[in-house]
Amino acid sequence: MIEAISVDDRVVQAELQRMLGRSQNPSPAMAGIAVRMASAIDDNFRAQGRPTRWNRLKASTIAARAKAGKAGLILQASGKLRASMTPFHGRDFAGVGTNRPYAAAMNNGSRPHTIVPRTKKALAFNGRFAKRVRHPGTSPRPFMVLLDVDKADIIKIMAQHIMSGM
Repeated sequence: MIEAISVDDRVVQAELQRMLGRSQNPSPAMAGIAVRMASAIDDNFRAQGRPTRWNRLKASTIAARAKAGKAGLILQASGKLRASMTPFHGRDFAGVGTNRPYAAAMNNGSRPHTIVPRTKKALAFNGRFAKRVRHPGTSPRPFMVLLDVDKADIIKIMAQHIMSGM
């Protein structure tokens, strides 16, 4: 014969209900997650690629940057792309975005393509003019990357949110 054991779990049930009730508003956790994601992306720029370093700049690019007095860091000649990384969040989402139209081509790489003037009759660069230029494409330099350690931190943020009852 099996005896029934009765346990007064009202305190545990109340705590679980409090946690579940609070976790139904994950917006504060999403804000923290978005900031953590932005921090990971900044780490990618600082390291010039994580976990694998980005392809090196060509010697001609390094020379042109030096002549123009710009930084030699990959994807950071002006610093505008890195500075444009903006965390965003809502009730049930978190992310990082940019308003730079070339960001996807830098992150994913681009195929060879032809560049033509949009508003002028010719393109001008280094004192030369051309009706069109054949761009060789760019190699991918993924900066929108989260490493396992970043993902673990994101999980911790959500777990702390649920456990804190916030």
